[in-house]
Amino acid sequence: MTIWERVQQALLRRGINTVVELVLWIGLAYTVIGVAYAMLHIELIGQLKHALSADFTVFANIAALVVAVLGWPVLLASSLLCGVAGCGLLT
Repeated sequence: MTIWERVQQALLRRGINTVVELVLWIGLAYTVIGVAYAMLHIELIGQLKHALSADFTVFANIAALVVAVLGWPVLLASSLLCGVAGCGLLT
């Protein structure tokens, strides 16, 4: 029996409440990391705002922040691959 199967059985034994709580904690951690990433890359928010201003004329700054917070793994991976956050993603 693998570790994943053991975890799955333990979660099912405890009920759906545990699964929902685990998903909420993971979502909270993901969002906190995304906000920290966005705070450390303010210039990227400006670039995203400029790229999204054609689609979101009024709310481009909010859309840029949402993209940065939700897309931090992609932005981080792109910065690790080519040295610049968002390279190849922003036009």
